[in-house]
Amino acid sequence: MPYRRLPNTDQARLRALRAVLTASAAQPGDSVVSYKSQLEAKTCFQNFEQTISHYQQMYDRQVTASKDLQEVFHNARLYLSHFIQVFNLSVIRGEIKPEIKRLFHISPDVASIPDFSSMDSLLETGAYVIEGEAERIRQGGTPLYNPAIAKVKVHYDIFKERRLNQLSLQQNTQRYAAQVSAMRNDVDTLIVDLWNQIEASFQSLSPYQRLETCKAWGVVYYYRRGEAVLTLENDCIADAEPVEVEAIAAIAIPETVIAEPLQEHLLFDEEEAKEKEEIPMSVQMRSLMSKKKRNHPVSQDLLLSLFFQ
Repeated sequence: MPYRRLPNTDQARLRALRAVLTASAAQPGDSVVSYKSQLEAKTCFQNFEQTISHYQQMYDRQVTASKDLQEVFHNARLYLSHFIQVFNLSVIRGEIKPEIKRLFHISPDVASIPDFSSMDSLLETGAYVIEGEAERIRQGGTPLYNPAIAKVKVHYDIFKERRLNQLSLQQNTQRYAAQVSAMRNDVDTLIVDLWNQIEASFQSLSPYQRLETCKAWGVVYYYRRGEAVLTLENDCIADAEPVEVEAIAAIAIPETVIAEPLQEHLLFDEEEAKEKEEIPMSVQMRSLMSKKKRNHPVSQDLLLSLFFQ
């Protein structure tokens, strides 16, 4: 008999609950599942399906926003790195003093571009560069162009806004994922109770009929490795009790079955019997023994009677 296995995915859990509700609605008069369990299954199915739907919506929005964020992140990193390159070239030409780099939170001795490989570093360093350039201009410095700090700030603000939106979507997705995870134990417990009621209602049926009927109610079965598949042909055989070897050995064999072969060996023609009476005893014995060697049927009782005469 195959064994049942609980669903291991959320969609499988929904299918199991939906199958019970569908079968109950198709047979409203049957008491396969109690009315209380039907109400619990209906409420649990609606809440679980709604929570999964919300999680899927948040996840899809997060994936879409993540693709847009990558493009915006690329543009903001490009403009910031180009602005710092232009600033370093101005320092090399002597147009800007190296100490001004401290306004950008950059060491005066460093001529390389800061690390913009991560979004967090871009947000932090970008804010320092934009604030430092504004302070430098307030102190009387000449604005830099190609790119201008205003254009850099536009791309930076767009990236910052998309990044905050992405973090908000991640939090929403994680919240709905936690709700789905918290509901799984209750859903599994309810499915076990429903399946127990279904199998108890059809326990009087034969194995194959019980298997097919429970499947119609959403119960999932799996066969073990090497186990024979239960079909309608072997339904009765699988349900019957095996016969023990001792019971077979104790069965009495009819006497007619044993006597028939012996009677065939004891049948002789009358002429052959008369010839045997005229032939000496030793000759009859040799003839019978030769027949036995040639695999002719010879009765053991006949040999013994001739021997003791």
